[in-house]
Amino acid sequence: MTKGFSPVVGSAKLKPLKPQPQPIFMEELEGGLLNYFDDIPDPRVDRTKHHLLKDILVIALLAIIAGGNGWEDIENYGISKQTWLKQFLELPNGIPHHDTFRRDFEKLDPKILEQKLTQWVQKILGSVVE
Repeated sequence: MTKGFSPVVGSAKLKPLKPQPQPIFMEELEGGLLNYFDDIPDPRVDRTKHHLLKDILVIALLAIIAGGNGWEDIENYGISKQTWLKQFLELPNGIPHHDTFRRDFEKLDPKILEQKLTQWVQKILGSVVE
């Protein structure tokens, strides 16, 4: 039996490793996502604002990423993740009802929402690719 591996002899040069993408920390994702939604115009009437628009948008986006498929799924996701969501969302009146998600998204300008989401995704992809 041999006692180990024999050393490799020669002047073979190793290929330089490609720089590995840096991990994205949860705080960066949370903070970055929240910042992108800060300046989306809120089309709701003041007396109907029981939930922050930013909270509604973040819960909906995270629910969709997690596989949610409709307003009820978004509400259920928010309820099931409420303890975690409270770490970075305000949630002054808890998780919005599924009808609230629907009504608020109906009032939003889809072009502005698309623009903000595109900017956020480009930032994430840029930090992974660079």
